[in-house]
Amino acid sequence: MKTQPSVFCLMFPLLLAPGARAEEAPAADATPIINPQVVDKLIDMGNYLRSLSKFQVDAEVTLDTVLETGQKIKSEASTTLKVLGHDRMYARTEGDVRTREFFYNGKKLTQYSPYLKYYTTVDAPPRVSETLHMIENHYGIQIPMEDLFLFGSDQAQIDALKEALYVGPSTIKGQLCDHLAFRQEGVDWQLWITRSEKPLPCKLVITTTDEQSFPEYSAVYHWNLKPGLQESMFTFKPAKGDVAIALKKAADQGGE
Repeated sequence: MKTQPSVFCLMFPLLLAPGARAEEAPAADATPIINPQVVDKLIDMGNYLRSLSKFQVDAEVTLDTVLETGQKIKSEASTTLKVLGHDRMYARTEGDVRTREFFYNGKKLTQYSPYLKYYTTVDAPPRVSETLHMIENHYGIQIPMEDLFLFGSDQAQIDALKEALYVGPSTIKGQLCDHLAFRQEGVDWQLWITRSEKPLPCKLVITTTDEQSFPEYSAVYHWNLKPGLQESMFTFKPAKGDVAIALKKAADQGGE
């Protein structure tokens, strides 16, 4: 069975450098068709997310899995992400396919399967952003909602955008948002951002356009910028019956 690419893999070519601003709008007969104000909204949101000293975000996630027959199967998941400073993080995803927890305390990263009672711990860099790159590149693991850390990471990737459009105002879970639409090779994606001094993502939809069935990923976010976070929640402590296993690098996993 084929699964849709991860959010990180789809979003990474779209990310923009911190503090950058969009180029002047192209001529009417030129491509790409990019509204610079839309790109600026994306940049501002990324800069704001990175400025937060702590936060908790919960999301309702749906993901299409494509069978070999071409039929789409939709799965549901609930995810949560808690961040303190730039060096502590806890994430959990619980859904139809699997349940995983991640603990990061600035020194170690642990992935835990609460139902299987397996866990694996590796040394990690001193910052969340560096740890996300390490766990993705070396082990092929995506942390739930990791794309929230990556908006605005590389100015050069603006060239991947073919369209950046303003759709209009929209209300998501009672929150007034601006609806933005983007297009790149093989991917269409939409982002709803709160219309306020605190630009937060309300919703994200990613559609893979280079597959005949057009599978989608969707996430609706709920934010808490003043969560009660304890230091202890970022360090994993095995309980009775938990078993430590080795974490294989992506190159040793046989492409699975």
